[in-house]
Amino acid sequence: MKTLIPLFILVILGTSGLVGCSSSMDGIGSNSTFNGNKSTFNGNKNDSASDSDEKPGRFFKDQPDVNDDYQIHFNYLLAKDSQDREWDLNGRMEEIILEVNESMAKATAMHESGDGKEKIYKFDYRKDGKLDITFVRLDKNFQELHEHANNDISPFLFSKINFWRDDDDDDEPLKGMNNPKKIYYNFADFFSEDGGEAGVGVGTTFLKSKSNYSNERVLFNVLHELHHAQGGGYSCVPGIREGKGHYLNQEIRVQLTAGRKLGATYAHKVEGCPQLMDSVYLKPTSNEPYDPYELNCLFNLGKYTHPKLTKVVEKLRAAGKYNWRTKFGSDCKWRNQERDSEGYFLLGSNINILK
Repeated sequence: MKTLIPLFILVILGTSGLVGCSSSMDGIGSNSTFNGNKSTFNGNKNDSASDSDEKPGRFFKDQPDVNDDYQIHFNYLLAKDSQDREWDLNGRMEEIILEVNESMAKATAMHESGDGKEKIYKFDYRKDGKLDITFVRLDKNFQELHEHANNDISPFLFSKINFWRDDDDDDEPLKGMNNPKKIYYNFADFFSEDGGEAGVGVGTTFLKSKSNYSNERVLFNVLHELHHAQGGGYSCVPGIREGKGHYLNQEIRVQLTAGRKLGATYAHKVEGCPQLMDSVYLKPTSNEPYDPYELNCLFNLGKYTHPKLTKVVEKLRAAGKYNWRTKFGSDCKWRNQERDSEGYFLLGSNINILK
């Protein structure tokens, strides 16, 4: 696996490209306890912020990691004027997140094309053994957010989170969330027409989307968007619509539509085509793991030589600049979208990857 671009060159984040699930696909969320039952949608587009975000047991930054492995970090995220419903404190997030891995363990073990092993995601845990969940409040009101909110969320996480805070007792500099060995996954407690939206690096489930009417639907959405956060669905996977990241047949009830089961995105027999089973974010780690940051952000394809991947990169290199319509999987959320007319640049780097 090739070395990642060093973080010291990543200084300023431009907005990221669009990869996600429109409301016509499967965006999923909830306002009820985790019982899988339908509840009345009561998400307002513009809730008022609570008086104070400072509450016992709440964390405002990513806590020290217990290891240096790839991992998925979770945020409870609000707009500047959103109501704080305390999902990071009352157990709602934790219950759904743990259910994600229970579903993965069952689905991976029973997959007919898999290796028969139970696999779960590598979640970010604190040293006390509890899930590391960070509280994030954006610096924009709900009505000021981009229609595709990840375009505002991604730059905020990368460069602004914690920099506006001064509540630490130690001398450690406050940090953004920009580790390329992590996926930053947000439970955003505000409305969106999309149930969820994700690309490599950042994923979001919008809890007050009208399509997110139960916690089971939140679960389905997180399972779905985690595929996008790991680069999929790749165009070379059987049944995937080329360049669109979803199945041609949307009636299939699997994770890349809406369900607990895993389809061909997890394991298949197509040579030179990535499969989720080999993602670095699953454990036990595959003997031949792939890193979605390498593939979808750096275009270091390595052994993944399927024409539906290589021809896309060749086309982009020939043009010398990025085109979001020309893709083989999910977009990179750490791409500087503001410089797309100049080339393809990552977060503050002046290196055009396509040259």
